Amino acid sequence: MLTRINIDLKKAMQEKDKDTLKVLRALKSAVQYQELDLKKELSDEEIISVFKGQVKQRQQAAELYIQGKRPELAEIENREIKIIKVYLPEELSGAELEKEVSEAIAHLNAESMKDMGIVMKYLKEKLGSNVDGKSLSAFVRRDLQS
Repeated sequence: MLTRINIDLKKAMQEKDKDTLKVLRALKSAVQYQELDLKKELSDEEIISVFKGQVKQRQQAAELYIQGKRPELAEIENREIKIIKVYLPEELSGAELEKEVSEAIAHLNAESMKDMGIVMKYLKEKLGSNVDGKSLSAFVRRDLQS
């Protein structure tokens, strides 16, 4: 994963693509900080988690910029999100996610909101980084409440 970032970083430098260069440097820096913090080299799964954190930060910043009536800054954040998402695995579609949630609820015999934690843990382990926790939570909550 880091090898791909380094290659794309060099390419962005050669093409003088300032936006991509800025984002890739930030990603590389975030990974290095995490490695220093944990005192170990990160696996690809852990790197993906760091990248998702970067996307989340930018989404929050974009929302704040929109609330502060600064749409031009929100647009910059959204462009950076698009660049980062190139490095993330493809997420499940709504229909696929709905199917997985239904199967998990049936498999675990979950009946109420009390079982939400069990279902969420099961699905997170099964689906890994292919799913956004927020949307997964919404599907599980909806299915358990009905």
